[in-house]
Amino acid sequence: MAMSSQFSLSLELSKLVPFGSLVNATGHGLVRLLRQIQTSGSDFITEQDLAEVFGRNRVEPMFASTFRTAVKQSLIHEISGIAEMVIEGGAGPTVRRSLNEPGYFAMVVQLSLLTFTHDLPGLTRSITRSLEQRAQGAAEYVAPPRYDNLMGALRAIREQTCGFMWELVISAVESKLYPSILWTDGTLYTRRTIPQNILQGLMESFTAIQHLPENTRLRIRSVRGVPTIVAWAHHVLGLTVRVDLNTYTNDESTSFGDGWPTVFIDATPTHSPTSLALLNETDDLLFEVADESQHIRLGPIYRHPVKDYGTRTLRLGDDDLERERGMVFAIVASCIEIARKQADGRRSKPIVTGKESCFPSVQRIISLSRSVFASHADMIDAIDPASELPCAALQSSLKRSDPKYPSHYGGIKTLLYLTHVIFVLSMAQGVEDELTLGINALDERHYTPFQLPDARTAFLSLASLLVESNDRNDEPYVVGDSTSVVSAWGWCLCLGSVTSPDPSDATAELVFMRGVPARGGERKVYIIDGVKPLKGEVTAFSKTQLAYVNIAAQPGEKCNLESWTSPRKSRHFIGTTEFTFEVSRVVACASSGPTSVAPPGLGPRKAREDSLSIGFRSMQEARWDVVHIPACEHLAALGQSIILPEGVWAFEGFDTPPVRAQEAVFAGLVAGDSSARWILIGRMMYQWGVLMRLAAICVRSRGCCFECAVQAAKGAFPRQRVGLVL
Repeated sequence: MAMSSQFSLSLELSKLVPFGSLVNATGHGLVRLLRQIQTSGSDFITEQDLAEVFGRNRVEPMFASTFRTAVKQSLIHEISGIAEMVIEGGAGPTVRRSLNEPGYFAMVVQLSLLTFTHDLPGLTRSITRSLEQRAQGAAEYVAPPRYDNLMGALRAIREQTCGFMWELVISAVESKLYPSILWTDGTLYTRRTIPQNILQGLMESFTAIQHLPENTRLRIRSVRGVPTIVAWAHHVLGLTVRVDLNTYTNDESTSFGDGWPTVFIDATPTHSPTSLALLNETDDLLFEVADESQHIRLGPIYRHPVKDYGTRTLRLGDDDLERERGMVFAIVASCIEIARKQADGRRSKPIVTGKESCFPSVQRIISLSRSVFASHADMIDAIDPASELPCAALQSSLKRSDPKYPSHYGGIKTLLYLTHVIFVLSMAQGVEDELTLGINALDERHYTPFQLPDARTAFLSLASLLVESNDRNDEPYVVGDSTSVVSAWGWCLCLGSVTSPDPSDATAELVFMRGVPARGGERKVYIIDGVKPLKGEVTAFSKTQLAYVNIAAQPGEKCNLESWTSPRKSRHFIGTTEFTFEVSRVVACASSGPTSVAPPGLGPRKAREDSLSIGFRSMQEARWDVVHIPACEHLAALGQSIILPEGVWAFEGFDTPPVRAQEAVFAGLVAGDSSARWILIGRMMYQWGVLMRLAAICVRSRGCCFECAVQAAKGAFPRQRVGLVL
C-alpha cells in the first residue's frame, strides 16, 4: 500500500532503520562534550536531530575514506603572546566526534556537501521546515531545532570540513553532464541548488533506497540541483544514477555508476513542475513530493577555489577560448610588468617602509598566476619575465575592437578585476589551492586599475574575497578600521602582527590560515582592537606614563647596543561579543639600573614602569608606516659597541630628546625589549615624533648589527631628522 506522506514514510523507516541515541559519553565526559560543541558555535541537540535524519544513510566506503583523510586533521596556530587564544582549524568537536560514530559521520558528510552548494540562510530555512513537518506528523510532537541553532550547526560543519574540495566532485559531475557547454553567466551555480521540495523528499528517499527491498527506485523531475543530487546520490552514497537531459547538445542519458540505476533524474528543460516519487518494483507509488507553489527558494553560492579561480571568472563572462587565452596573457603580462617596475624602484632605495616591503616579486606573481589560471599554466610558463612585455599595447587594445580582447565594458571590468585579484593574493602568505573565494566579489571603485595596491587596500580586498557570498547579509561581515582577523568558510585572513610579538618580526604581509579565532573552544568571526582611538587621534596608542629622556651618548662617543629598560610580562584584556573577540594588549617595561630613573627633583630615585595599550590592528598600522632595516651579514648581538658617527644621538626614555639639530638620527636604546620597542614606536609616531617632524621612523631587525642599522638610517634619509628604534 502506498504511503501517503513524508511522515508515514519516515515512521516506517524509523522501524526499518532503528536509530538509537548517539550519546556515548556520560557524566563529566558528556558535560565536556556539550561544552565543546556549544562553544564551537554549534548545538548538541540540533546535531542529534540532524543525525537522526541524515545519519541513517550509508556513506560509500571509498568516498568515506577520502573524506575522512581530508578533514580529520586539527590545526592550531598560536596568537602572539596570548596563551589561551589561537587560530583553530580543521576538525573541531563536531567532526572529531563524527570520526568515531558512523551516524554522525554520515550526517557531517552530507551536510558538508549541501552547505557548499547552497546559501546558508536558505538551506537553514528549508531544513527547518522539513524537520517541523516531520515533527507535526509524528505520534508525539517534539519541537525541532531553532533556526539560529540550526544555522550554527551548519556553519560549524562548513568550517570544520573546508579541507575537502567539493568543487572537484561537483565539477567532475558537471563535465560529464554538460561536456560541450561553457556557462557564461551565473546559471552554473544556480543549477547546483536543489529545489526545496526535492530536498525535503531526498531527506527520506535516499534512506529508503538504501534500506528498502531491491528494485525500489527514485524518480526525480527537476532541471535545478542535478549536479548536487548526483554528487550526493552517487559519490557520497554509492547509488547508481541515470540522468536524462534531452538538450540541444545531449539527447542521450548519462549514467553514474555500474549496475541498474536506482535514481532516475529527468532534467529535460520543460515548464513541468518539479517532483519526486519513490516507487517499488511493481511501480506502486510509495511516496511522492509534488511541486509547492510557496516553497522556499534556496540560493546558490558564488565561490570557487583559488585553483583556476581566474579561469572560472573569465568563463562566466565569455565562451571564446581563444579570447580567454588572450585575456590571461594580458592579465599576467601586465602584473609582471608592473611588479618589475616596482622592484626596479625599490632597488634604488636602501630600505623601504612596511607598505612597500609587501609588494609582490615577479616570481611570486608568476607562481600565483599558475594557480589562479591553472588551465593556462603552459602559456604562463612560456612567458619570459625578463623580456619586454607589450603591456602598454595590451592595455590600450582593450579600448579597441581587437577580437583577442573584449571590447565591451563587462569584459574590461573582468580583466581589471582579475589583475587586482592577482596583486592582492600575491601579497598574502598561506594561499592554498583549497582556499575558496567569492566570484566577482570586488567593486572596481575600490581599486586603481593596473596599479599595485597598498597593504591596507589589499587587506580589505582579500577580506571581501574571503567572506563574499549571498549568505553574507545574515552575518556581520563588515571589516572595519580596527579589524585584525576576519574568518569565513573555515579560513582566516590575519595581519602579520597577530603572530609576531616584536615589531621587527611583525611581517608586513597578510596571512591566510585554515581556521577560525578561538579561545577555550569558543569560536568567533573577528578579532578587533579593544583599544578605542582617543578623540582627535588616528591610532589606538595610549599616552605613556613615564615622561623621561636622557642622552646616553653623543656623536663621537662610545655606545652599546642594549636597552635601558627591563621587560615586564605583557597583559591582555579580551572582551567578547556575539561575533568578535576584542583584544587589547598592554606591553610594559620598567627602568633598569641606577642611572635610568625618574628625572631629578621628582623624589627618590626608583624604577618606574611604563606601559602602552595597543591592539593588533594598531600594531600592524605602525608596522606598515615604519621603515624596516633588514638583517645584515655581520654578527648582531646585544652588548656590541660602536662610536656614534656625526649626527647620531643615542637616548634613553620615551620623551622628546633635547636635541634640535636639523640633521639627526635619534637612536632609542631599547634593543632586546619588545615591549619597550612598541612603546617607543608609539611615542615617535603619534606624539613627540610628530612635533619634531621626523622624516621617518626606522626599526632595526634583530639580525642587523648596531653599525649597519645606524648607517642605513643615515644613508636613506640624509640631511633629515630620523627616529631609529634599536
